[in-house]
Amino acid sequence: MIRGLPRRALWGISLLLLGVLLIPDVLALEEKLGLELEWTFNTSDQFPGTMFGAGHQGGITIYDIDGDGVNELLFGTRRGDSKRLWCITGNGEFKWIFPPLDQDGLPGDPTSKVSIVDVDCDMVYELALAGRGGRLHIIEPDGTLLWTWDEPTEQNMHGAPQAMDVDGDGYVEFFLNTNDGFVHRVNAVPGVGLLLNWTSSQSGAGNQGQPTICDVDRDGRFEVIYASQDFYVYCKDADTGGEKWRFNVRANMETNQVIVADVNRDGEYEVLAWTAAPTSAVICISPFGTEIWRWTHPREGVNLRLCQAIGDLDGDGIMDMAVMSGDSVFAISIGRAYPATMWELNFSYLSETDVLPEGALADHWASYQTIVDIDGDDRMEVLWLAPFPIVTDGATGRIEAYYVDQDMARYRRPEDGGSWGDVDGDGFSEWVASINGNSHARSMVYCLSLGGKFPANAYWPEYYHSALPLEAQKSAGWLLLKGACSNSLWFPIELQVSEFHVFPIIVLLGAFWFRGWKNRS
Repeated sequence: MIRGLPRRALWGISLLLLGVLLIPDVLALEEKLGLELEWTFNTSDQFPGTMFGAGHQGGITIYDIDGDGVNELLFGTRRGDSKRLWCITGNGEFKWIFPPLDQDGLPGDPTSKVSIVDVDCDMVYELALAGRGGRLHIIEPDGTLLWTWDEPTEQNMHGAPQAMDVDGDGYVEFFLNTNDGFVHRVNAVPGVGLLLNWTSSQSGAGNQGQPTICDVDRDGRFEVIYASQDFYVYCKDADTGGEKWRFNVRANMETNQVIVADVNRDGEYEVLAWTAAPTSAVICISPFGTEIWRWTHPREGVNLRLCQAIGDLDGDGIMDMAVMSGDSVFAISIGRAYPATMWELNFSYLSETDVLPEGALADHWASYQTIVDIDGDDRMEVLWLAPFPIVTDGATGRIEAYYVDQDMARYRRPEDGGSWGDVDGDGFSEWVASINGNSHARSMVYCLSLGGKFPANAYWPEYYHSALPLEAQKSAGWLLLKGACSNSLWFPIELQVSEFHVFPIIVLLGAFWFRGWKNRS
């Protein structure tokens, strides 16, 4: 007993000290809801005296690239002693770095997600990476270099490399946008390498998003569709590079992609584009380059950038879009004659009112959202990076989970996209994301989980939809929206056998049954 103090005072001091000891734990609990941390991987801890930081406008590719039954995670970094491609296991263990540390790094920031492509027809998938600095890299699964192709004027080539066999010769062709407004077709020739086939006419400004290879008009020939900063969406013939049509969206499309899908289930494709200020919008374009509808942001001066995500958020059989803008996030219904806003959230307001932790915000450079069933409840959730991980219910926008720790940056945009799936093969799904730290040295890859089972349904499991190659997407029964190739934003009608199409099929079968029953009666 402290001499001279009454017993009641001593009890008060004891409770005060106990409260002080508990405060850190209380604050830590308030910084997460639902999401549990499985592991982190800090690139700056791997080599003494080096710092790498996060990537930029890329994302994490998840795939068993070497066929050993264990997933690998591929992602880029660009800070400090950086500009490298990293490969780690699904358990967060280091495998390799490209280029090796005793060599010069990549020629520019890897503003590119890795695509998985069999470029030399050897039945082994290679890794395709582009970015700033104007070089396309083809890398073997063990991290050794196979081929490169250099853009003639070293222009940046953003987005995930797009590769598809468009001429039927059995070999893939790459289509690459450039920062000065060109599109290149580069042929992969086994035994030779990468050869330029054609270069398109120049746009009036930069093409900063990846192109979409598709058969938009269903004539049996392929087109290349892309968004340019000169306000136009272009459609070019994939065989010749000749222009088929262009559409003026009346605003800039900086770093933006385009999605090609049968949005309204009419048996034809639609093209989805989105724009920047002064009046940003999501625009639905016909396969022949005419406007079908336009959803306009409710406030002027707000941008839409990078890549938005589509899927059936509320299970009504109608396609929706999860949109990240410069001030809020939205869910909009896009599968009817006219679009409609389903819900809107202002993360900054939710942070100020203690619904979310301090420092949450929407940002047009944070359009890395995914649409998955992360908790195994058979409902879609939207996973946002704003800048820390946030989970919302797809149908209502209700906040379901979040995670933030003392190392994560707040009040800043995230630099890189995330991916979802069973990364470690344990039968549960995880969400992995490369997240900015308070300093570059504290930027890390986080693996988080809500304990949801896997397989579980998903429409949009990664930034740029999915890096899985075509055959893997076909065989993934849990993937309800299937792309034409690795990181493709074209969703061929014949591949879409999912719950999104089940309702009209049931109605049609019911009509035939009723007709037969009536005739028998």
